[in-house]
Amino acid sequence: MGAYQGRHALIFAAAPETEYGYIRAFLDEHPAALIACADGGLRHARALGLHPDFMISDCDSLPEVEGTEIIRLKPEKDDTDTQGCLREVFRRGCTEATLVCATGGRMDHELANLSLLEEAYAMGGRLTLLDRQNRIILHEGGCQKFIMPPEYRYFSIVPLDAVLQGVTIENAKYPLHEATVTRAGMITISNEAAAGEAFAVTIRDGRALVVFSRDLNRAL
Repeated sequence: MGAYQGRHALIFAAAPETEYGYIRAFLDEHPAALIACADGGLRHARALGLHPDFMISDCDSLPEVEGTEIIRLKPEKDDTDTQGCLREVFRRGCTEATLVCATGGRMDHELANLSLLEEAYAMGGRLTLLDRQNRIILHEGGCQKFIMPPEYRYFSIVPLDAVLQGVTIENAKYPLHEATVTRAGMITISNEAAAGEAFAVTIRDGRALVVFSRDLNRAL
């Protein structure tokens, strides 16, 4: 199915959230985004005055449903509602998605949501996890170039594999060359690059999360 071919999907999870400024900013940049809700994520979409294009729900977080299309699931299942939402938007033709309201609640849910970045890549798409303070994407290995977003101060490289081999960081405050980075000894946290400037991160072997972050006292 290709009903959503070429559209960027905005997926609402159900974690606690009351600050929606970063989502409004996203919608200003992506006014045609597909709106998908995973169960209790509906309350966040409603708070923004949004009507979902579709909703996936087992009704365990929110008994109500709303959407142009509603997919009902049984509560007794292997996948989370958010995982089901992600799979559905990619199955229908989206290749890029942004997940919001996915952090700050249960830690098991937050870690599961972070793992979806790898699942999205395995499905041939890209997922960004966005919250008030962070923007998180997957580095799947090789050389990737980034433009430092002006709304963030820091970027960190967080290993997904136990060991990252051949890590090189160029055009950043703390450069690195052919380093070995481990989860037990991360040396790639709180780096900086000039706003709007390009920097490069090469990982010869392994995958990592790239986390752009800012302190909460910095204006959105």
